Amino acid sequence: MELLIFVSLSILFLLIIVKTVGQSKPMKLPPGPRPLPIIGNLHQLIGSLPHRGLADLAKKYGPLMHLHLGEVSTVIVSSPEVAKEIMNDHDTIFASRPNLLSPNILFYNSIDIGFSPYGEYWRQLRKICTLELLSAKRVLTFRSIREEEVFDVIKSISLQEGSIVNLTTKISSMTYSITAKAAFGKRSKYHDEFMSAMKDVVRLLSGFSIADMYPSVKILERITGIREKLERTHKRVDQVLENILIEHRVKRVESELGISGEAKEDLVDVLLNIQESGEFGAPLTDNNLKAVIFIISSNDLQTFISG
Repeated sequence: MELLIFVSLSILFLLIIVKTVGQSKPMKLPPGPRPLPIIGNLHQLIGSLPHRGLADLAKKYGPLMHLHLGEVSTVIVSSPEVAKEIMNDHDTIFASRPNLLSPNILFYNSIDIGFSPYGEYWRQLRKICTLELLSAKRVLTFRSIREEEVFDVIKSISLQEGSIVNLTTKISSMTYSITAKAAFGKRSKYHDEFMSAMKDVVRLLSGFSIADMYPSVKILERITGIREKLERTHKRVDQVLENILIEHRVKRVESELGISGEAKEDLVDVLLNIQESGEFGAPLTDNNLKAVIFIISSNDLQTFISG
């Protein structure tokens, strides 16, 4: 094992030297601290409060500075005025996210609205989300779910009269429950299973991966074990999402045959309607649907876990 680590680090060192020597004329970049060989400026962000390290560097180098995080060239913006200019005047240039290992594996090769590159596909996904999934009319149809969850929280707090109540946890849990029921329906038997799997997803996305700092050194994905963890977690979540799609398709057939009553339409039903109608403009695969469900649910679950 020690020999493998030594060989891997030696290869990493040689690759970075070759890449550095072979670089073309350097780009005109914002000011920033001088990077160290191999690690760049990673040493300046070590600790539990890296944002404070960035704030200290910004005081010295200005609101727009450049850092080398491993082999990744990174521009840090710490001024509201500069951030506004980037988001408003140059939004299309900065619309795409970097190509990272975690979303590529977890989100079906980054085909979700959160990580897919800016372009026609992303615009169509955004259109589905704004006009179909999150429109004012659609949100209104989930009013009964919100009222029910709020009532349950109030009832839970009233039963703990005289005790200390963690409102952050309760409200975060309520928010996720509303999202889950709106997405999968009140009667889905996969809520708890999905929530358990998604907790692993959020932890992986929130953590630091050295492999993302050296994307050209693919062996790091195996040495650190991050690829195996991501693939195992993706397989688990994918199976739950597949079961949810099957569950909804079965209910739709039963409803059409009159075997069961007509269930209230949820977000998965909306996506299945779009898939069947062909309104998207390009064929929507099951993986496309899973990726959309995945990203919508993971955002609220991250709030729940951090709460």
